[in-house]
Amino acid sequence: MKFVKADWETKLIKAERGFRIDNKPVGRLSLATNPQDGVVLPIQMFLLEGAVRRGDPWRTNEKHAYQLVQWYDYLRYNKIGIFDAVEDDLRNFLLGGGGRYGNLTALNRKVELTLTSTNLAKMRTIVAFYDYWERKRGRELRKARGLSLAQIDEEVFFRKNRSISKAQINFSRSEAQKAQRDLATPSPDEIEFALDRALEHPDDNRGQTWYLIGSLARRSGSRACGIATLHVQKLLDGIAQETYVRKIPNYRTVLRDHLKKENRTLITEALQSMQRARRRYIFCNVKAKGGEWTWIAVPIELAVELIDYICNARQDLVRKRFTPKNKKPPPQVFLSYKTGNVPESGALSPEAICNHWNKILNDLKIEGTFHRIRATFCEEIVREAYVRERALQGSAWQVVNVLEFARRLLGHKNIESLQPYLNNVLAQEILDGDLVMVRSPHDAALLRGLSIGLERPDADDLRSDLEALMEKHSCQPLVEAERRYALM
Repeated sequence: MKFVKADWETKLIKAERGFRIDNKPVGRLSLATNPQDGVVLPIQMFLLEGAVRRGDPWRTNEKHAYQLVQWYDYLRYNKIGIFDAVEDDLRNFLLGGGGRYGNLTALNRKVELTLTSTNLAKMRTIVAFYDYWERKRGRELRKARGLSLAQIDEEVFFRKNRSISKAQINFSRSEAQKAQRDLATPSPDEIEFALDRALEHPDDNRGQTWYLIGSLARRSGSRACGIATLHVQKLLDGIAQETYVRKIPNYRTVLRDHLKKENRTLITEALQSMQRARRRYIFCNVKAKGGEWTWIAVPIELAVELIDYICNARQDLVRKRFTPKNKKPPPQVFLSYKTGNVPESGALSPEAICNHWNKILNDLKIEGTFHRIRATFCEEIVREAYVRERALQGSAWQVVNVLEFARRLLGHKNIESLQPYLNNVLAQEILDGDLVMVRSPHDAALLRGLSIGLERPDADDLRSDLEALMEKHSCQPLVEAERRYALM
């Protein structure tokens, strides 16, 4: 069975924001589909159960959908029916990182997995999927060792109270104090898991608030003080600087009356036009750590969500908290849910933001604090700067060029504070392998596709053809004794 990635992978399509089923709003509902099967009905029925009956937020539903289509494609790739999978199949899926093309096999069924938030989230979603089909739909599932996938417990797979990042080490007093100051940086997968948890707040309004606050830290690198001082008008002023917005007739009036549905639609369409033109950010002013106003770059997709939040969730809070008391709400985007007569209590403070988010991270056993979410963003910027420098300069790349480029993007005063991020990037390269650099985006896409093909079980023919092609064009494999991998 031969697959070409673009032709067979199961993709997700989102419904419109106003989409309804049985008069219940299920906007942005994910639809799992692929060219061979059309709509994947087993997954779609599970997603509908969550969206319509449980009322899951669309982002939670999307997360479950993404995890399930990876599992579904993994089974298809290994020629296993979705209702024929058993415990060993799930174990091998998680051992391989939970991806479509995992090809690891546990030789011993008692092999244990390191507990990571990503693996645990995928396992819980998959077990919930089979539990739905067995209990609610009466589907008979295959069993191994007396249990179906709907009945297994996570302790079957994972080491109790152990992970690479949380191994308990007995330090001396001075070393323990030093380790406490050197706070961990959550991984991107851990932050996505935490964002999902933020959305699961019993109050949908608050869930959206905490999700967007975490998203600003993750995707714009904003500090808590910057998020707390993000004003509605400052965001609109940033949007007003864009050419696509200024093309709207009477755009200033449209922005001023942004709460009107028709105006909100015009603003959203202008931002989406910017996206299609490959624009990535809009820029707005917030207060920096020293109290000075500074610029942050807000991804356009996140700006669209913020506008929707301001016009709906935030406005609901204004009507409940401020309108009955004839009080004017503070200018900040994120308002406090506590009551009080002090004007400053009308908006969320940096301390409240950190305290709530630190509790989420702590509950999920994710090391680090809310401030370290920004560190994850900073490390990605440093990685991008490093890859760019390596692509341009090859082996002659300079550390100072990487750090200076990243410093300008992040607005840091000196490059020394960015050195630890570069150290992490270089350490990861040592673990994962050497980067293969190409200048052309088209060539990069070819190499990524080639790397996936070489990982397949039936890759011998491809490997032979590739070696013959290289010989025809006088290209020689580059063998370096100290390099075991090529990371593409």
